[in-house]
Order: sequence, then structure tokens, then C-alpha cells
Amino acid sequence: MDAFSAICQGLGFAIALGLVIGTVMPPVMPGWGAAVGAIPLGVIACAAALSGADEAIWPALPVGALGAGLAAVAGKDVTTGAVRRQGGSPGAAEGGTSAVSALVILVALAVALVCAVFPPLALPPLGALLWLVLQRRRRAGRKYEGLRVLR
Repeated sequence: MDAFSAICQGLGFAIALGLVIGTVMPPVMPGWGAAVGAIPLGVIACAAALSGADEAIWPALPVGALGAGLAAVAGKDVTTGAVRRQGGSPGAAEGGTSAVSALVILVALAVALVCAVFPPLALPPLGALLWLVLQRRRRAGRKYEGLRVLR
């Protein structure tokens, strides 16, 4: 395995860990808290993939931190949004949240398995997570746009 494939494989493992960490964090924790919890584990997972391929492990620090942090923020945003939308009835919130959490964890497992077999396929999930986080941040900024008072 060459260095690029090993880095991509580590990135896929870091993304999978970040999604799981961001999903299982409690809804009251902010997104940056989930990222802080996921970054060290993402770096370790990326370093393990690089070490297993007999490559230098220094690229694990930026790659693992980027993948796990971005995935944790995206996973946290998705599950928190599901909790917020299901907030009307207490029983539905638990069922809806666990269903969304299960789907996100299945996606994380799929990313890890695909990246173990075809390492360069870690790049599309990274792009999708980046797009998701940017779109959610942009939409959050426009949410209360009409309620601002003009002077």
C-alpha cells in the first residue's frame, strides 16, 4: 500500500469514529465539544492505519483531526436537529433519535468498511461532510433573518 492509500484509509477510519462520537454525545453538548472528544481518537485511528502500512505517522495529526472533527460536528448537528424536530412528544423523541443515531452509525460503519477495502473512497465522504457542515451553518445564519429590526 502506498502513502496516499494509507492516508486515505486513516481518513476513512477517522471519519467513521467522528461520526460515532458525534452521534452518541448528549444533545446538550455543543458541536465543538464533540469535535474535541473525537479528534484524539481520530488521530489515533489514522496513525494506526499509517503504522499498519509501514508509513510515517506524522500525517495522522492533521488528517485524523480534520476527518474526526468534521465528522463529529456533522453527526452532532444531524442528531441534535432530529431531537429538536421530535421534541413535541417524549416517546417519539426517543424513538426518532435512536433511529437517526442508528442510521448515522450504520453510515459510519459503511465508510470504515469501504475505506478498508478501497482507501481513496474516503475523499467523497469528506467532501460531503464539509458541504453538510457549511450548508447547515449558512442556513442557521438565515433562520431569523426576517425577524431583525431595521433602523
